[in-house]
Amino acid sequence: MKILIRALALLIIAVPATAVADKRVDEAVARAESQIGKGKIDEAVKTMLKVASQVPGPESQAALARIQEKAGLVEEAAASAAKAVQMSSGAAPEARATALATLAELDLGRGSGADALTHAQEAAQLQPNATTLAVLARAQARAQQGAAAVASAEKAIQANAASAPAHAAHAEALRAAGRAADAEAAARKALALDPRSTAGSVQLAWALLAQGKAAEAEVVARKASETDARSGEAFAVLGSAIIAGDAKKWGDAIAQAQQGAFLNPRHPVVQVEVGRIFEAGGNLDQAVSSYRKALEADPTYVPALLALVEAQLRSGKTDDALASVQNLVRQYPQSAQAQLLLGRMLLRKGDWAGAAAALETAAAGLPRHAEAHARLGTAYQFTRRAPEALAAYRKAVELDPKNLDYRTTYGIMLGINKDHAGGVAELKKVIESPGYKSPDAYLNLGWLYRNMEPRRAEESVAAYKKALELDPTNEQAALGMAWAYSYLKRYDDSIAAFNKARELDPDLAADTYNGIAWGHFFKKDLAQAEAFLAKAKAAGRSDARLADNIDRVKKGLEAKEREPVDEPAPTPRMTDPGTLSQILLTSPSAAIRCKAARDLGKAGADGVSALITALKDRDIDVRICAAVSLGRIGPAAGSARPHLLLAASACKNPKAFPTAEDMKYDAKCDELGNAVRDAVGRIR
Repeated sequence: MKILIRALALLIIAVPATAVADKRVDEAVARAESQIGKGKIDEAVKTMLKVASQVPGPESQAALARIQEKAGLVEEAAASAAKAVQMSSGAAPEARATALATLAELDLGRGSGADALTHAQEAAQLQPNATTLAVLARAQARAQQGAAAVASAEKAIQANAASAPAHAAHAEALRAAGRAADAEAAARKALALDPRSTAGSVQLAWALLAQGKAAEAEVVARKASETDARSGEAFAVLGSAIIAGDAKKWGDAIAQAQQGAFLNPRHPVVQVEVGRIFEAGGNLDQAVSSYRKALEADPTYVPALLALVEAQLRSGKTDDALASVQNLVRQYPQSAQAQLLLGRMLLRKGDWAGAAAALETAAAGLPRHAEAHARLGTAYQFTRRAPEALAAYRKAVELDPKNLDYRTTYGIMLGINKDHAGGVAELKKVIESPGYKSPDAYLNLGWLYRNMEPRRAEESVAAYKKALELDPTNEQAALGMAWAYSYLKRYDDSIAAFNKARELDPDLAADTYNGIAWGHFFKKDLAQAEAFLAKAKAAGRSDARLADNIDRVKKGLEAKEREPVDEPAPTPRMTDPGTLSQILLTSPSAAIRCKAARDLGKAGADGVSALITALKDRDIDVRICAAVSLGRIGPAAGSARPHLLLAASACKNPKAFPTAEDMKYDAKCDELGNAVRDAVGRIR
């Protein structure tokens, strides 16, 4: 009987022992967090070290790791978390899950995303609660598994709707899935539950930045960095927000981001942002160094891998970059960002079908990403899938209604899909936008007017004239105007416009000779019609309709065609950078070289090398065009900065008694100097 009583007593004592230990750990955590709130960082860490030694176990080690992380001791925290996992072998599922979730959090902040995912998955399987599911969502977001991340975060919220970390993880997951506006709402919910949540503030800043709200993002990020001066990511997003709002504040931006890297040099997110800011300042070598540091910490971090590919592009290594991104897509086929970059590059190379396949994946993975849908629309357009192209551009415009380029293409796509009136209405809205000075909407409007029923050729001519007014070298406007004149039976004007188009772009010889042949045919000058039809055929276009009509008239029969017919729909011209570079450096026509320089300004880093060479062109107008385009390219043209400055300084040669030609040249030098100053500012 005494033995039984003693055994029962031992059991009674043993049961509350664990509860007592847990209580001591909880009390120590509360005391340590209070000490951190008062700025007593060292005391907080000592509090947890003491309880971890007095109450050894996975729970106290995991709690120690969390406090060490808050104290900015990231490496020490990682060691404590790893020890907690080691000690949890054979422990209760809840204790092991907590230890694994803590280690996964540390993996995300200073190590491998793959390790984080492995640890988080095991934690969530053992104990699917708000804590483990939230960290799983974050790990899935890091692994480019956007949809899975959102699902895990939603489960975390279902487990505990009052958990601020769960809502912050939801924000991170939504942003990874391309849903920045929804991410903003989730981050605000996290902050409503816990106004001091660093994770909530950081995620809110990222979400705002993803929507282009740089000023708001800067305010939120600055407050986060002040509230938690040990958060490397808070300083990183602050730096990114500063430079997104004002490129001239590069010094402040890089200082903030580098402070983040100082606090946590192994945080891949922080290192990538440091790299991006260096790149924005034209410091490509330092940017690459930061990207490589990110990959040293996490070799699987896709944004760092993508940043290195883009650095290859900016260095002019286009073939190497394409090979790199193709390999990246093979490794991470679920990465929508990698697919988007591949789609961009394939479009640039003219591989329309390959681009469409990549961009379909990108748009599916980034449903709220306007660029992904717009580029997919372009790929569909080139593969003659007009209805799908229209739907893709409609989505892009819905997502980014302020983007006039998207809306300009959407307008022409409406027309190609037989909604000419809708296209005209859309393009008129674009043209009425404050400060609009691009020829593109007028160019598309001209095509719509001359192809709608009933045809509105006079308005078409007016639209093309406006396009040429804005860009006198726009060969497509000259070509379109030539056809519009022909419909008005103003054949001499039509022929003159065809000649102008060919002068601007010799590659249009076949089309322009064909149009001129039609003009002479309707002027009843069969000899000239036959002569230009022969030229068109020699240049690569044989119009059987015109040949048949000439033959019928010769035989005394009535012509079948009452008016010339051009192509049924415009085919967008996307000359590759290689061809444009060749034109820029070899064409005998200064006007054509200048146009090639302007077009290269849209090619990004691929156009930099040829544009630098063009800064020494014999014609000063071409040098001006090259400088303007380098400015348009921006930071990616960082290598051009010394060449721009040299071009400006080498131009002027003041003379004591200048001639009229000398003064004209000096005025052009002033224009070049202004273009150079603007370009250097944009590159910075």
